[in-house]
Amino acid sequence: MQYGIEKIMPLTQQKNYTVGYHDLQNKHHEICEYAVDAYEAIQKSKEDVPALKEHPHSIDYCVTEEVNKISNLMASGIPMGH
Repeated sequence: MQYGIEKIMPLTQQKNYTVGYHDLQNKHHEICEYAVDAYEAIQKSKEDVPALKEHPHSIDYCVTEEVNKISNLMASGIPMGH
């Protein structure tokens, strides 16, 4: 029996999430977290960045690596599906 230890999911069941947020000076920052879902990634980012625990509305987005790559391709003007 384990006391006080979270059940840790193997990396094969986790995804790489990018959590974007802004600070009080409105500067953009990102942190990467391995998690099973976006909710867990946001919770982990709050643990890693104390300011997010105090100001959770500073979080702007949470996306997987795949979504982030597609967004970057679309922003660069590279046509998709041709």
